[in-house]
Amino acid sequence: MGHMSRMIIRTIGKLGSDWPKTAAQDYAARLSPFATLDLVELPEGHDGSAKPDLVRTRATEAESLLKGIPAEAFVIVLDEIGKQLSSQAFAESLTDWTSGGQNICFLIGGSWGLDERVRERADVILSFGKMTFPHALARVMLLEQLYRAIMIRSGKTYHK
Repeated sequence: MGHMSRMIIRTIGKLGSDWPKTAAQDYAARLSPFATLDLVELPEGHDGSAKPDLVRTRATEAESLLKGIPAEAFVIVLDEIGKQLSSQAFAESLTDWTSGGQNICFLIGGSWGLDERVRERADVILSFGKMTFPHALARVMLLEQLYRAIMIRSGKTYHK
């Protein structure tokens, strides 16, 4: 793994409550010696009504998710219909994805799902399983798996 790869996480919405914030900050801090982490929180694409126009919401969110991706970045989209990898396989894939010193960009959609354009931009669509997770938790899980992957690759033990 090229020592300091740049990892960008573009995500819709802020972490509302304290516990995912604390967990996300903890993993981000653990990651910082190994990778440059850019975490970009983007606004939700609706006015906060209980029944937003889903098509428009997803389109608006897609626009902001896609807009700031560096041109040469390798893009991984988190989606429950994606490919499931073991932590070991994820660690190996991460090494491949960052091998050219390439920036890697993870996209996490909002709570109303993903616009098709986001999936089309993906080099890989990754799933944490068939269950649906709130996106705050998806972010914590992604950071945890990135940290675990780096520990696996560097041969350090990290408790299960």
